[in-house]
Amino acid sequence: MGASSWVGRVGGVAAALGVGAVVFAAGQGVASASPENGPADRPSDAASAGRDTAGQRQAGMRRAARTGAAQAASTATRAVAPSAAARAQKRRPVAAVRPTPAGEVPPASRTGPRTAVDLPQMPITEGWSFTVAPESVAEIASGYVTEGGDPADAARFFFGDLAVTSLDTLAGEVTPDQARLQLGNLAVSGYFGGIWLRDNLRAAPTAAPAAEPAAEPGSMATPVDLTVSAIGIRLFDALATGLMGAAAAPGGVLTRTAAHASVPVLLALYGYNRGYLEVLLENPPPGVPPLGDTLVCEGFLDCNSDAFPLEIAHRYDAGLQRLESPTNLRWREMSLMTAVLEGATGAGRFVWEAIASAGAFSPASYQALVELSSAYLMVSKAAVLAGMLGYADGDTELARSALRLQAGLWIWSGAYFAGLASNAPAGTMPAIVTDPA
Repeated sequence: MGASSWVGRVGGVAAALGVGAVVFAAGQGVASASPENGPADRPSDAASAGRDTAGQRQAGMRRAARTGAAQAASTATRAVAPSAAARAQKRRPVAAVRPTPAGEVPPASRTGPRTAVDLPQMPITEGWSFTVAPESVAEIASGYVTEGGDPADAARFFFGDLAVTSLDTLAGEVTPDQARLQLGNLAVSGYFGGIWLRDNLRAAPTAAPAAEPAAEPGSMATPVDLTVSAIGIRLFDALATGLMGAAAAPGGVLTRTAAHASVPVLLALYGYNRGYLEVLLENPPPGVPPLGDTLVCEGFLDCNSDAFPLEIAHRYDAGLQRLESPTNLRWREMSLMTAVLEGATGAGRFVWEAIASAGAFSPASYQALVELSSAYLMVSKAAVLAGMLGYADGDTELARSALRLQAGLWIWSGAYFAGLASNAPAGTMPAIVTDPA
């Protein structure tokens, strides 16, 4: 069976996982609602400690394999964000690049080469919850290059560092305008990541025709019909809008209720992706060193990956202790819910075992696929544990952070599925370009 057929199957399973969450789409504009005040917040000491350590980053990050994909021939957008020269040759663990306050010049912009990003045509660049701003992507790219990142490793930056940095920012304190930009960054990461995965499910991509030679930035290349992808992004945009509205709602009752209601959907998403990653690790292409030891799980949610080390993967691990030894009835409910939804792992395994049996994964992109899939799983884990802590411990501020993180995760996921279904030519990839100051 062709790769395009499997793409449809994966998209169908993922859409099924999101059905329960679509109820949040009706919550657009809830930020203006005025629910009655609920019980006083009870911040979790462990959760607060997690927020205090948000700046720490683990060591030992591996480098993703260079994809070698050509830049697309579709409409290109270029934005420039100056940066300082790289301070280190070895990449450091992913660290969040916080948005620069309005009116301030980023410290890295004063000297050294400039960092630009060229973005091929996207289905949409403006939604209810997000705005794609090339300048925002370029600012994070500048930090990536400054920290020693390889500008030629587009997969590592656009599908890894860009996504993780934006999600980490959303989990903290952000203004509405900053949140829109971070969600826009995730739309970029997810959409082109979906195209990249579509092209790399096999050694010889069959999902779309080959790209023509890349157009010069700013040239009038012939646009591609991306209507189907635009519809997919709009659906997830509605969901993210509802989540962001619930996160900003006054009081705390609506926010904690939304965090509670989102838990089963996130558990299903996490389980599906854990099953997918397990199959990916069990089926390395011939001649490619196995990476099965990069994922260690001591329980359904108690997983750790050193393929793409992330601080946020452990920020909410206090929830694991609560699940093992529930401290109240709410945590007992979370524990039972977790046990019931462990079966979602089987769904992920079922779909991807069929994909693996149809042919090996691409040797050229296998390591990068493992690393990026591991990062996605770890962020999914963080999102579900943050939601549990916000609800079961009665911590409204943590619940707000959890909902923003979830909004980012869903925009990322929705754009990813839109990329899988995209009509964009094979090899469509954004790029980082560094120029002398």
